[in-house]
Amino acid sequence: MPDPAEPLDDRSRHVVVVLNWNGRADTLVCVESILADPDAPQVLVVDNGSTDGTLDEVTRRWPGLPTVQTGENLGFAGGMNRGIAWARARGAAVITVLNNDTVVPVGTMGVLRSAAREGACAVSPEVRYRDEPDRVWFAGGTLSPPDWFPHHTPAARLAQAEGDTRTVDVLSGCCVTASTEVWGAVGGFNERYFLNFEDSEWSVRAARAGVSLRVRTDAVILHAVSASFTGAAASLGTYYYVRNGLDFNRAAGGDSRARRRFVTRVARDAVARRRRERAWRAGARELRMIAHGWADYSRGRMGPAPARLARTTARWASAGAGSP
Repeated sequence: MPDPAEPLDDRSRHVVVVLNWNGRADTLVCVESILADPDAPQVLVVDNGSTDGTLDEVTRRWPGLPTVQTGENLGFAGGMNRGIAWARARGAAVITVLNNDTVVPVGTMGVLRSAAREGACAVSPEVRYRDEPDRVWFAGGTLSPPDWFPHHTPAARLAQAEGDTRTVDVLSGCCVTASTEVWGAVGGFNERYFLNFEDSEWSVRAARAGVSLRVRTDAVILHAVSASFTGAAASLGTYYYVRNGLDFNRAAGGDSRARRRFVTRVARDAVARRRRERAWRAGARELRMIAHGWADYSRGRMGPAPARLARTTARWASAGAGSP
């Protein structure tokens, strides 16, 4: 790894932060796709205390590629913030945060880098499914009354792009690019959230700070979509989604009725889905996570999930939580 105090050279003043947590195979594919570009930016791999040897393999394949080991799971927000701080401390002009379960076609990072230099703005690419490259997962996010919950804008309701640029309400944390000045003005991701809704909360803060949120339709990445939400993380994902969704809604200006509708909708959808699957035990566990999320939001308990809850979901995963 390079000297930690060494500044970046001119060519690599665009830093792409790839965050890993026990996702070795995905991370290696992601890094390889970025470095395949003749005009590749500087890649930084941040590891959230994994046990799968990812950083050792990164160093073996790409000697000299910088890495950061946090030593513990800081969540998406904490891990990405460590990477953003690393890049800013070394003079990065443009910083991209990127999910590790993505593949980046040649040319995409160059488009995002140029777009991020167009004043006070932050940019996401169009995101498509990794296994179905013709199918769009994200092309813009909407946040509107009365509920004030963010969602991916359906294709039929997407705003018309001006040239290759579409202005949106929220970006996808799967890939966000901005100048170091924008990152400095807005700040990093809210570590209270740990995981889920941190990108939407950042988008709201950015917009309030006068930052234009954009999607570049001529920049595309491929995303595995929720590759991190397997095993115990699947159950905890429900907990974080509910707890953080409620907190986000309050911060965005929603009222208590909107939050009640949100919890009711999540619970109703979970019951309907598990009924179709005839997965009664998994359904009961999902409802339990929804209840925990609501309770911890009400108590103001944010950050990582309680250790007892994490142990419970790990036990469910080892016993086969998805079985009927």
